[in-house]
Amino acid sequence: LFVSYGEDMTRQERNYLKECKEKQFIESIKGQKIDGKTKAEFRKTEIWKNFRKYMYSKYKTDYLTHRKLKKGSPLHHMRFSPEQYTDLDENFFLLISNASHDLIHQCVSETIKDPSFMERLTYMVNKHIEINNGKDIKDFLKD
Repeated sequence: LFVSYGEDMTRQERNYLKECKEKQFIESIKGQKIDGKTKAEFRKTEIWKNFRKYMYSKYKTDYLTHRKLKKGSPLHHMRFSPEQYTDLDENFFLLISNASHDLIHQCVSETIKDPSFMERLTYMVNKHIEINNGKDIKDFLKD
């Protein structure tokens, strides 16, 4: 994706050439099983950067916690298939914090291995809330 531009080209011509090269690159990897290096290259494209900016302008809070997102929070692909990595359908993306991102991946992995995982997790969370009269561990640490 690194393009060498002639010095005699205008900014508009350079931008157009860069856009054409990016579109060509994206077309060449669409539907392909891509590796980490290619994913990183895709995330350098203006198409990805603009999609990311759009998502950040539309969603200001973490999907799970509803807390304000910090700059650089992950734009999480819900599709794991490498062949679908370049499909920028916003219905398959979530803006989440790093902690939520790790939690989602952990829960998905555990639920795939054991479908009753989420049921047990929900029970455990509700039991903690019940036993501690709706207080969080942080409430007890303040005292």
